[in-house]
Amino acid sequence: MIYKKNIVLIVDAYSIGSLIAPAFISRGFECVHVRSTANVNAFYKPWFRPADFIQDVLYHSDVELQQALSDYSVQFVLAGCEFGVELAAHLAGLFDIPRRNDPAHAVRWRDKFEMHEALQRAGVRSIKHFKSDSLAAILEWIKEQRILPVVLKPIKSAGSDNIHICTQESEVEQAFEVIKSSQNLFLESNEEILVQQYLDNSDFNSELSASKSTDVDIEYCVNTVSVDGQHYVSEIIRVYRTRIGDSPVHDYNQLMCPVDNADVYRRLSQYVFSALDALGIRQGVGHSELMIVDDEPVLLETAARMPGGIDLSAYTRALGHNQLSLWIDSLVNPQAFLDYRQRPRNKLYFHSSCVFLIARQAGPIKRPPNLARWKAIPGVHSIKIQDEGALKETVSLENCPGHVFILDRDRAAIQKSIELLREDEPGVYREMLS
Repeated sequence: MIYKKNIVLIVDAYSIGSLIAPAFISRGFECVHVRSTANVNAFYKPWFRPADFIQDVLYHSDVELQQALSDYSVQFVLAGCEFGVELAAHLAGLFDIPRRNDPAHAVRWRDKFEMHEALQRAGVRSIKHFKSDSLAAILEWIKEQRILPVVLKPIKSAGSDNIHICTQESEVEQAFEVIKSSQNLFLESNEEILVQQYLDNSDFNSELSASKSTDVDIEYCVNTVSVDGQHYVSEIIRVYRTRIGDSPVHDYNQLMCPVDNADVYRRLSQYVFSALDALGIRQGVGHSELMIVDDEPVLLETAARMPGGIDLSAYTRALGHNQLSLWIDSLVNPQAFLDYRQRPRNKLYFHSSCVFLIARQAGPIKRPPNLARWKAIPGVHSIKIQDEGALKETVSLENCPGHVFILDRDRAAIQKSIELLREDEPGVYREMLS
């Protein structure tokens, strides 16, 4: 038996959060898992790694948790995924963690309406937004604002869950009913619906190489690590989304180079840092999604967690670091992290793209995927693909059947590999379903 007094609490260690405990274990820490709820979407359950924890506790009350951990000293509290964010902030205050965000601000990190209200109060560029449980009120707001098309989505969710781009009133009515009658990705009821102006997005003028198709959206993801309000961008990723019906679906992304794309880094960092300040994220990680409108960034949303379901090894190979490694460094040795923050940026060791798999077929999976042809595609770094259960037609990240990371020293070569993958993809699904 080994007893270590100092422990780390990880709240809801699902998705990419399942890698937090191994990172701390490699530093000599023991970890305790805290579940914010017993009702977890089946999408998340396979990620959980019970062997990484000395205890697995379902949170009922502060008193019960303090009693369960009375033999230990809690050093850090981290959220593993989106639905653990608010409880993690609360527990950091409960256990008096020295470097923590104000839990009173946590609602801004999950509630997208409150998020944009905070941006407005701080004078940070934001989206026109409104929420209501009444379809009539939403239609009246749209009429007053004169902003069709609009986007309807749940107040709290993630992974492009139930996002609808509506160009006319009948589509708004249909989207409202679909969202209102369903649960979000975290099995929470959608009591109120968020409506936002649709952003006529493009790219920075300096990055545009050709005109953008109207059925393609360009989004930037900016991942950050912060210590005492001093922010650092771990990576910037340009995401291309395509339309399937009225839903924006992830197609593929490109990792931006801190040197070759220095202007993108500068402009997005400046904007995202102001958004983090407005939202009260002074410590830990942030995952911000933005669009470019009229050559200026505007926030879609910021989460106080890492992005879900990515292959950190691809970013480590491309950049020499990843967001998780920097996050652990910032907690265990803050000064070393701040010193790293001051170093000059390096060029990418490899360009990197994540291709999000898109299934146009649906049905029970009858045989495992034959990936021999994909493995032979130049630059393939890793493949994650659903291999059991029911394959669903892709309309969001929740039912995306997987992803493929492709790395190469030449970005143009990656684009050719993406084309090869897309050409072969439908055949793989047909074989899986036959």
